[in-house]
Amino acid sequence: MAKRPRTPEEITRQIEGLKKEKEALPQFSKFSTDNWQLNDTIISILEGKTNLNDLPQGDWETMDQENENYIAAQDADMWLSGDRVHDLFSL
Repeated sequence: MAKRPRTPEEITRQIEGLKKEKEALPQFSKFSTDNWQLNDTIISILEGKTNLNDLPQGDWETMDQENENYIAAQDADMWLSGDRVHDLFSL
């Protein structure tokens, strides 16, 4: 399958799915982790407000929150370029 840029409709569908997923999550986990941060970062990438160069990569050895956030942003960037087929949301 050839790679192709995503259409505005496809991007809108992802953003709507991510927002719906976010509504179903409490903002903070019982460990005080911000559950909404990943979705917010992905949405920002999809909307073109943020790119990978804007984000710290975090600690790759401990897989800290910044690193998880960066990996989510990479997934969104790959989806936009057609390198990832699956939806960015799980609901």
